[in-house]
Amino acid sequence: MKVRLPDPSDFYALPALGPLLLLDLAAAVAGNALRAQHAEIHGDSLPGETDEVTAARGLARECDLLRISLRDFRRRILARLARQRSEWPF
Repeated sequence: MKVRLPDPSDFYALPALGPLLLLDLAAAVAGNALRAQHAEIHGDSLPGETDEVTAARGLARECDLLRISLRDFRRRILARLARQRSEWPF
């Protein structure tokens, strides 16, 4: 798993990047742990599947979606910060 760490100046400009980075890491670890614990969630749901497996599949999918959303948000924020820095005349 690769995670781009924001520069210290980015953390200074937007302190929320730190907790968002931790949330991304937590979602990655949780999704991987669910997939390791319930190998059957890698495929399609099967008839007769337990509620636990169904819930694990849904949670793993939600972890993936959360990571995508966080990555997109961070990308937009970092692009805005870079734009603002380039517009600074000094």
